[in-house]
Amino acid sequence: MDPSAQDIALTVVGSAILVVAAALAVWLLGRLGTARLAPIALMLIGFVIEIFHFDKQPYVQIGLQIYPNDLISLTVMMAALLGFLVRPVPLYHPPFLLWLGLGVTIIASFVLGLMEFGKYAGTEVRPFFYVWVAALYCASLNFTAEDFRRMARWCVWTAYAVIAVAVYYYIAVQAGIVNKLEFFEQSEADVFRPVAAHGAIFVGSVAVVQTMAWLRGSGTRWSGWHAVACLAFVLVIQHRSAWIAIGIALLGVMILERQRLPRRFGLLLGFLLAATLGVAIAAAFGVFDELGRRLVQSVETIDDRQGTFAARFDGWLRLMDNWIEAPASVWLFGFPFGKGYTRMHFGQYVDFSPHNFYIDLLLRVGIVGTLLWLLPTMLVVGHGLRARVESEAEYLWTRGIAVLLLSVLIYCIVYPSNYLISAATGIAMSEMIRRRLAAPAGPRFASASPAVMPGAMPGAMHWRADR
Repeated sequence: MDPSAQDIALTVVGSAILVVAAALAVWLLGRLGTARLAPIALMLIGFVIEIFHFDKQPYVQIGLQIYPNDLISLTVMMAALLGFLVRPVPLYHPPFLLWLGLGVTIIASFVLGLMEFGKYAGTEVRPFFYVWVAALYCASLNFTAEDFRRMARWCVWTAYAVIAVAVYYYIAVQAGIVNKLEFFEQSEADVFRPVAAHGAIFVGSVAVVQTMAWLRGSGTRWSGWHAVACLAFVLVIQHRSAWIAIGIALLGVMILERQRLPRRFGLLLGFLLAATLGVAIAAAFGVFDELGRRLVQSVETIDDRQGTFAARFDGWLRLMDNWIEAPASVWLFGFPFGKGYTRMHFGQYVDFSPHNFYIDLLLRVGIVGTLLWLLPTMLVVGHGLRARVESEAEYLWTRGIAVLLLSVLIYCIVYPSNYLISAATGIAMSEMIRRRLAAPAGPRFASASPAVMPGAMPGAMHWRADR
């Protein structure tokens, strides 16, 4: 058997084992009575595992390397397919139909890549599969207010788990338990970022929603503290792309809640003064010296061919040149998965991914696949920002997700999407579908003033409709 055929056979056998394991996981979750939201909990758990292991994920070798997120995504896929047997499939709703089309382009590109490049196609398709399946499953559910409250609590716990991982690695590196160069491939001169950018984006997203709840006075008594803790983490972890994305999301919240800003002005001013004082003290002790040096260096050497920005931008140009020079079929549907990203960078071959989700989509699923990802996202963002809502809790999750997905459209210019971002897209799709199936809405409560009872949970409140 030639190596290519052997790779295909091993991939097929390994995939079959994964499907069986996923089916068993779905059956077990059903026996436990938690099948409906358990796949979402599994994705959050997988996310923490991924953050903890940085770029060195644990795996099992069964002809191909099986990672935790492989099994989790297969479990989510099986749960979605089984759910379609008992719930109507929303085929006539544009976002869901477009998302199904994206899945078809991904699978077709994978099959072609598997025949041409063998197991390398499986390596490249993984993150795309994770993204597609997460939204597919969430879009198929009809969420209740209690579901949203439960998922909100899980997201807060997950955010603190990510923060705990970062604190652990800060301590472990300082104590010599973890070798920074070996584990993180970062030298002593580098700014230490023990959590990748998508971890910072997730924590920042929790901060944005908690900030919205705090401004509206409809969250728990801890909402403000959650927002402060998560925003402080995003600042300290020093991912500049995360600063920009979360900053845009916070600006969106401030615009939406501009009428409520005066009521919280004193506390906001106090927070800004405290943050400024904290940054000044940290700067006095040299905490930001290295960051400042790197920021200045980034600006001064923006056209330096050895710089990170230059390497990424040059990669975008060279990869897009290859795509443009390809046949029209590649323009429409992309190169098959497994082709890789090898290109010449100033006399040296490099093969890292383009660090741009839009270019990544064009390269692997073409113009068709890129539009099939972009259009549903834009549709649910537009719907979420203008939808009529019936309760305070509904306002928080509808507007909050829309603002976050809007900022993600900017974030994806420099980083890939991930399955938790995609899960939020799926939740927004589900809400859009539910509203279109529901009866005509009653009074609009988007500008209503909630009268929150002392100690009340979000959503458990009395409403006064503005006439």
